[in-house]
Amino acid sequence: FSNRVRDNRFTPVCLTREGRPLDFACVPVGQYGGGAEAVTYPSFSALLDAFYAARERQERARQRGADLLRAASTARDRLRRKLALQEKEYAETQNRDKLRIQGDLITANLYRMERGQARLECENYYEGNAPVSIPLDPLLTPQQNAAKYYKRYTKAKTAEKYLRQQMDLARRDLEYMESVLAEIAQAETEADYLDIRAELREAGFLKKQGKKEKARPAAPWVFRTSSGLRVLVGRNNRQNDKLTLKDADRRDLWLHTQKIHGSHVILRCAGQAPPEEDIVEAAMLAAWFSQARESGNVPVDVTEVRNVKKPAGGRPGMVIYTTFRTVNVTPEEETVKRLRAK
Repeated sequence: FSNRVRDNRFTPVCLTREGRPLDFACVPVGQYGGGAEAVTYPSFSALLDAFYAARERQERARQRGADLLRAASTARDRLRRKLALQEKEYAETQNRDKLRIQGDLITANLYRMERGQARLECENYYEGNAPVSIPLDPLLTPQQNAAKYYKRYTKAKTAEKYLRQQMDLARRDLEYMESVLAEIAQAETEADYLDIRAELREAGFLKKQGKKEKARPAAPWVFRTSSGLRVLVGRNNRQNDKLTLKDADRRDLWLHTQKIHGSHVILRCAGQAPPEEDIVEAAMLAAWFSQARESGNVPVDVTEVRNVKKPAGGRPGMVIYTTFRTVNVTPEEETVKRLRAK
């Protein structure tokens, strides 16, 4: 090192890790081994310009990611509270027959009732003439009290159907929001975050306000299997839809973690039977780019693209599929890096 300084032999070197700037130096640095890549620049000015420009982009992407994560988490929590309230109201509608019976008992005992009563003590002929006490509104006539119970019964009956529909929608939106949170966790660049933000705006979870940011959709991640077949991995829900429903050949293989949020994975084989090793490698990519990244023995469903359909009214990224088989894999970072390098 002292000889380099004495001879004024300096080399502008930038160290990167997975494409992100790590550090810079004036001499070649080898202490990281394969843990970092060294990029040489023609001048220190070019080195510093590139390093801090990349750092600025990285910080801007990090800030966008934090804002987006906060917005998506808030929307998810709001949906959870909404669904819990709907489930509580739905449970209350299941006791509506009690309201109808109380109306029937009041009607059957009109002859023994007077206006101003606060309670009716009578026999419940629905349960073997067991004694029952029914609260009344003293300001209403006996007939009006009976009508009030029938009205509450009818309202609960109508609410049951409405709440069932609303709970289905809330569960669908909650599942969708969980998939968006999985996207945010996997996002790498500012373009990824812009894509997800645009997706949330289109879905109605973010307000469309101010100047619209022009985003250039990022391309899918591209990998190569051991035999050289291309594997495409979607970065977000909108890209998943485009990749599966528009870009892929109907005879390609489609892979996705079973009942776990993750990316759509396309193994480009166009109807040819790929080696089992290639299918396992593509399944490992599906497991890696999912919420099961840190898990073992992850189930991944495999089917031809032709068997994958978009359900009516489905949110971005949501599909249904048939005629599949399941491969169990344990995602490994080293394998993912090796496949990306090919």
